Amino acid sequence: MTRAGHAVATLSNGLDRVCLLLAKAALVGMVCVIMLQVVSRYGLRQPPAWTEELARYLMVWGGLLGATAAFRRAADPAIVRIDERAAGTRPCLARLAVALTAVVFVGPILYFSFVGPNFDLSRGFVMRMAARTSPGLGVNLGFIAAAIPTVCAILLIHAAARVLDGPLARPDQEQAG
Repeated sequence: MTRAGHAVATLSNGLDRVCLLLAKAALVGMVCVIMLQVVSRYGLRQPPAWTEELARYLMVWGGLLGATAAFRRAADPAIVRIDERAAGTRPCLARLAVALTAVVFVGPILYFSFVGPNFDLSRGFVMRMAARTSPGLGVNLGFIAAAIPTVCAILLIHAAARVLDGPLARPDQEQAG
């Protein structure tokens, strides 16, 4: 692998570790917030107004960050599964097909996250959401909407790493191999 390919794989692996850690933290946070909501609602009869909204935002961020980790490991849903780590033409074509599919689907989402109609940056998705605040938490919705372009950019980096280096080994594959 070239130095550039090694750099992309290293960046992807580092991003994967961070995304997996943040996804786990979001999941734990979501469970804690929901438990607080249940105890407050049924035990104290006064649930905080912000718990449901915070749990929803943690679910969005955690789910999307977890999806990037699944994509990097080739644990995402697939119609046909080919061992991308094997040698030969077929696995190479499979990696290219996965990367091309990722670019076709994720590229426009990333583009329209920032660019609106008539190439107006102020009408892109994130900028429109940044003009609003959440009703329960009072958080700028731009921070919540930033999950979409963040995950799209990470998925594109992971797609490049999968082409150059193949997917990361999943725990079930490490035990079997």
